[in-house]
Amino acid sequence: MIEIEIVTTPRLTAFPVFLAFSRGYFEEEDVLVRVRALKSYEAVLAHLREGRAEAGEIPFTAWAHQQLKKTSPHWTFYRGVVLSCLVHGFYSASYMEAESIRDSYHSFLPILHPYSLDRFVAEEFFRSENYHRRKPVPYLTTRPTLLAHEFIRAECLGAAASLQEYPFFGEKGYCLTVENEIPPYYLPTNMLVFTGRFASKFPEEANRVSRAIKKAMEDLANHVAYEGDSFVADWVGPCPWKPGELDGFYRRPVPELGKILSGMPALEDVRFVMEMYGKTFPGLDGGKKILENLAHSVADNPFPKFPSSIKQTNSKFYNNYYSNGKSKFGNIVKDISPLRSLVSEMKELALSLFLGRREVSLDTQLPKSPYLFIRSTVNAILDYLNQEIRDIEEKNKRLSEDNYLLETRLDISDLKRQTTEERYRYMFEFATDAMIIVNADTRMIVDANRRFREVSGYQTSEIKNIRLARVLPDILEQTELKSPGGKDQNMTFIPEAGLILKDGTKFSVGLSVTGFSAETKRFYQIQVNDNALILESEKIKHEFISNISHELRSPMTNIQGYFDLLFVDEQLPLNEDQKGMTDVIRKNVRRLNFLIDNLLQLEKKDSQTSEEMYEIFDPLTVIEEVLYINSPSASESGLTVTTNLSENLKLKGVRFEFSQIITNFFVNAIKYTEKGGIDVSLKKIADKKIEVRFTDTGIGIDPKYKELIFERFFRIPDQRNRTVGGTGLGLSISRTLINKMGGEVIVEPNQKGGSIFKVILPLYSE
Repeated sequence: MIEIEIVTTPRLTAFPVFLAFSRGYFEEEDVLVRVRALKSYEAVLAHLREGRAEAGEIPFTAWAHQQLKKTSPHWTFYRGVVLSCLVHGFYSASYMEAESIRDSYHSFLPILHPYSLDRFVAEEFFRSENYHRRKPVPYLTTRPTLLAHEFIRAECLGAAASLQEYPFFGEKGYCLTVENEIPPYYLPTNMLVFTGRFASKFPEEANRVSRAIKKAMEDLANHVAYEGDSFVADWVGPCPWKPGELDGFYRRPVPELGKILSGMPALEDVRFVMEMYGKTFPGLDGGKKILENLAHSVADNPFPKFPSSIKQTNSKFYNNYYSNGKSKFGNIVKDISPLRSLVSEMKELALSLFLGRREVSLDTQLPKSPYLFIRSTVNAILDYLNQEIRDIEEKNKRLSEDNYLLETRLDISDLKRQTTEERYRYMFEFATDAMIIVNADTRMIVDANRRFREVSGYQTSEIKNIRLARVLPDILEQTELKSPGGKDQNMTFIPEAGLILKDGTKFSVGLSVTGFSAETKRFYQIQVNDNALILESEKIKHEFISNISHELRSPMTNIQGYFDLLFVDEQLPLNEDQKGMTDVIRKNVRRLNFLIDNLLQLEKKDSQTSEEMYEIFDPLTVIEEVLYINSPSASESGLTVTTNLSENLKLKGVRFEFSQIITNFFVNAIKYTEKGGIDVSLKKIADKKIEVRFTDTGIGIDPKYKELIFERFFRIPDQRNRTVGGTGLGLSISRTLINKMGGEVIVEPNQKGGSIFKVILPLYSE
């Protein structure tokens, strides 16, 4: 068993070769094959010409070019299987109308190989009457991996390629086939060829390779799976395409795949290719006849048999060319000794390149000769090098432009940074609070503002590079500090820590620590707050609340007592107006008493000196009692009160405090509901908890105030609140009591209008 190497491009059309190799079809035909993907058609042709591979995937028109120029079986390629027949077109990267492309001033067109069908499709368009501007358009040989990159460049006129092979073209602009400027034929795109040496020496092996690839193409065309749900799921070789992309191409309808993967293209389609190709070589002696014969041979004999398909054509012209070294072109006789002409032209070529003229090449419009291969190879090398030079120049140009833009942006960024640093430095230095900056890794103080220096007694030169432990020893091992540079850079608050002054004095402070990163280093900004002032302020506040509440309680008790006596005195005649006035007095007295009770309760909870005894109680009875006491207020407002209360539930806590929670929420619902009703429910929920829900149809709560309503003395700033009145303490006290019982309160909007308050408390279980 001999070993054969097949070289291909990374184009999708080479996949039948990979699939035949992956599924072992070559081994079934008793041939040992190695498949290698190269970067371009130029590399494939170079490997075939140098004898480094026995077979390869080349453009169909490149094979036709070889047939026109062939000299002997060993210097040409012999066709195996046509690998694909695709619909070609011309695509623009911009969303332009046809007229815009026809009149385009853009300058170049990416193609994949000088002999590829893509180039001839493009030339056909620019030769046609549809292209108004007779401006020559240069073609750039482009690797498949660079095609998309070239395609989106502003100076690119467009790209000639196949929509089936490059699906993303379908999302961009204009295609020639839309208006039938290039007929939508299934044109033979690429094919497998064998070198003359291999086909002559091993004709049977060449036939076996063709049969294996034909079988793989039939599997693809008929959706024959090998392993798994996908017919490409078994692929493990060096195929450059992802299975998903392969599935997207080969999951077309079977009739369409049959045309794409048919080794027998229609004679009309092949003739169209040959006609386009023939226009590139006007005046070629016998060229049209040769191309017509080639078209018939491909359409009539899609799978040629070796060695019968190997033919040598040595014409009289060929023999004369090598016998006397002279040839007659028209009436001019030229000395065309191949070697002498080649050497002379190579010298001129080298001199032109030395002078910087890159757009030069060797003449290939000569009679057939073995040296034509050398000329074509040198030209191909020059084309490739010129393309590489153009790419490098273009990259350098872009890099220069990017560098200029980056330098400009850096200048602007540096200016902004300096301005920001100066602004921050000013704010830091003259802040009213004492602050220091600490290196997060070394825990060394790197800076301190004026206020901190005044408090601590340190000078500017003394405070820097002092260890944090010397000034704030209590946070040396603090694990609560946020990691600078991480996702969580929120402020950490340490309520109590010791600050040591320069003279050794220590007093209590509160710390606010924020982490940040700068210049690849990590830092902490620590704000120092004097706890003495905070504690003194809290003490004064609690004393004021306690004093004012007790001072108000006694006179209000007397007022209410005497008023109740007068109100129940039947000997005191009152008309309707007077009764209305007394009713107003009674409501306001009750309101003031409620305010005093709340102030006393607030002071009591904040002082943390409550000694109430906990008890086990049924929340149902407490809720019913609160609703019974306050339902008259709801009735007076025309509101309906509905309940849904579960039985046999237990809570542990202070019964009076739970009653106060229910009272606050229910009274608030009455106050802020003008019409509709209030629903109160009690039920058991998951995780051994109960939920008390208050649902009203009132004015609702703006989402931005959801948390603020639980702050002390906060009231939503609107006209309704000013009319209703209140102190802003009820919800604050309620949340404090709920937290004390180990619960939480949740506020949600009512979809029918109004609000929903959920009080969730732990269920007592023995």
